[in-house]
Amino acid sequence: MTKSHRIIRRGMPYGELLPKGVYVDDHKDRGLIFICLNADLERQFELIQSLWCNDGNAFGLGNDKDYLLGDNRGTGKVTIQGDPPHLADAQPDVVLTRGCEYLLVPGIGALRDLANR
Repeated sequence: MTKSHRIIRRGMPYGELLPKGVYVDDHKDRGLIFICLNADLERQFELIQSLWCNDGNAFGLGNDKDYLLGDNRGTGKVTIQGDPPHLADAQPDVVLTRGCEYLLVPGIGALRDLANR
């Protein structure tokens, strides 16, 4: 079952790093460019975003969200799995999506068909 949810993913930072010891936003342009490749958008990427990051029930955590990626609406707490589990307060949004594009990369068979036309 887990094989059907596999994706190839990579992130690359852009912009200046925050200076050492600075923990407040200086409003400079920086972030992470993220790309993933998968065969089935709904079964792979969308499932990971909707269920794994924003639905704690997928892991038996009720309405808790992912600590870093999930929206912070819900129970007001997050469960960090372990033995025993650790409960922490939900954080303000850590990840802010500024844009998104879904792009089609045709397979080698489709490219061959196009080349032969």
